[in-house]
Amino acid sequence: MVTTNFKAIAVMVSSLLFTTFSSQLAAEDALQLDDMLVTAGLQPISINDVASSVTIITREEIEQRQVKYLSDLLRDVPGFAVSQAGGPGTQTQIRVRGAEANQLLVLIDGVRANDPASSDEFPYQYALTANIERIEIIRGPQSATWGSDAMAGVINIIRKKDVDSRYLSGNLEAGSFSTFSAGVDGGYSGESFRVTGGLAYFDSAGTNISRQGNEKDGARNTTANLDVEFDATDALVLRLSGQAVDATSEYDNIDFIGTGLPVDADRVTESQQSYLTAEARYGSSQRPVSGSFMINRLDSDNDNYSDGLWTSSTAAETLEVRLRGGWGFGNDDVKIHRINFALERRNVDFSQRGIPSFFGDPNQDQSYDVNGYALEYVGKPFTDFSWTLSGRLDDYSDFDNAKTWRLAGSYRLSPQLRLRSSIGTGFKAPTFTERYGFFEDFFIGNPDLKPESSQGWEIGVDTSWLENRNSLKLTYFNQDLRDEINGFVFDPDTFLFTAKNRDTDSKRQGIEAVFDARLGESWSLGASYTYTDATEKDAAGQSVREVRRPKHMASLVANYYFAAARGNLNLNLNYRGKQLDNFFSPLTFTLDRVEIPAYTVVDLAGSWRLTQALDLTARVSNLLDEKYEEILGFVRPGRAFYAGLRGRFNL
Repeated sequence: MVTTNFKAIAVMVSSLLFTTFSSQLAAEDALQLDDMLVTAGLQPISINDVASSVTIITREEIEQRQVKYLSDLLRDVPGFAVSQAGGPGTQTQIRVRGAEANQLLVLIDGVRANDPASSDEFPYQYALTANIERIEIIRGPQSATWGSDAMAGVINIIRKKDVDSRYLSGNLEAGSFSTFSAGVDGGYSGESFRVTGGLAYFDSAGTNISRQGNEKDGARNTTANLDVEFDATDALVLRLSGQAVDATSEYDNIDFIGTGLPVDADRVTESQQSYLTAEARYGSSQRPVSGSFMINRLDSDNDNYSDGLWTSSTAAETLEVRLRGGWGFGNDDVKIHRINFALERRNVDFSQRGIPSFFGDPNQDQSYDVNGYALEYVGKPFTDFSWTLSGRLDDYSDFDNAKTWRLAGSYRLSPQLRLRSSIGTGFKAPTFTERYGFFEDFFIGNPDLKPESSQGWEIGVDTSWLENRNSLKLTYFNQDLRDEINGFVFDPDTFLFTAKNRDTDSKRQGIEAVFDARLGESWSLGASYTYTDATEKDAAGQSVREVRRPKHMASLVANYYFAAARGNLNLNLNYRGKQLDNFFSPLTFTLDRVEIPAYTVVDLAGSWRLTQALDLTARVSNLLDEKYEEILGFVRPGRAFYAGLRGRFNL
């Protein structure tokens, strides 16, 4: 491990020294304000200067795919392994570059949206694609910018706002499995204010997610959002925004007596989430000083039912106050250096309710608070070279503090060739379940429990040709997870359970290759391949593959406009190699790892413009009717057909 880290640091330092002595100072190549990536730092950074691996999903791509859930879009992202327990609305997890599911931070308009009531995972099963303008994805450790949960990367879901027109748009779709969806969104722009909002509805009877039986597990979802911006001055913008989700998901039980696999059962989860933000934002492209002050609130409530009767619930409330700012300096015309800072305060409350039983009393209320302090330098001292150095301290009330840092550099050798590299640390704070268990009577709290930590690095080469119409990006990544928390450690002295940090490391490394091509005015092609080697030590000290992390993943997206762009066809191919999953045998009472076969899923979507404002849409999901599972025993849906209308009307 020491040798690997030394090599990574040597690569970075060599890159810095090489660029220092091989380039001339060029003030005219300072930080540009076009194509900014708002997720990459404490303040927005030009996408050309970001050294991490980045994926951007645009509104155009969302409309081409026509999928209704965020998780279906993320299946094409390099390094993303999606595990879904059945059809739409069922529990969904995403592991990035071999990391755990709660080590990926999800933001909604820059506000953290991971749910403390669900082991700090983001509820992808309740996230619709309606009214999303853009999705920014940054892979690799980002805790120096965003704190806990950003160990493997960050997803920022950016909704439609900042409109400069008045419009109303909507869509209707119906199809297989008694599925119906509808949505409406709009925007109104005045001289000094903008209002945008949307309402989306999804309802499906679903499919049978177990291998046997015929009971269908459906889902319903209503999502609404509203955003109001007001220009107080030419440099000060005030914003109020909110999003509310009301969702119901049906699921099956596990047969703990016979097969150990899912079996038909009447199980339902009703979930509500709300996200509220008040923000004051200062700055413009002509001002060296910029910043924002935000107050954010997240509320989640998850109720579980069995055979129509309430059984348990979890809930969480998070209140965050955040101040971020920056000062750019350089020559008189442009900024070639920037110092950014962040001050944050977050209070998190958690509650669990249930019916006391032999296993104990599940009712509990817990909380903690954290103060975060971050500092970041972003510089572009000479032609085509930029670098970032950042550090952060998170001061927790109930457990050890976390210190993280990151160093990244990007150098464009020519208009067609760019080298980039980054190294940094990440951390994941203990979840409430890891600290207190499901039943306090059967769990011993561990006051010495530490946050999980990691150190990772990557090096990449980006190339382009044919006037930048084609591009190829190659990345090698390497990350070690330390102090991983085992929340189910048996204590032989008390016959209870506790949580402990593991003494051994988990190792993740691999390669990502991303190819994009624009084949004329009508054709576009995108392809990616990821090799991931994720291992951990077993009880005997041997390295074993981690579950739900395929070694090989690939995707292909082809899009074609025809008939003077009135028609559009989109073909999506997604391949996942074989992977392992855990299986508990009720016959032998042993935990084994079994193999889930590889699979390939093909989707096809098309649209035809009926009028200037109205489109006819159609899509086929799982075109080849592939039989596959992403979680052992949970069957994914077969072939399905959908058709609908969508339109946009300028007012």
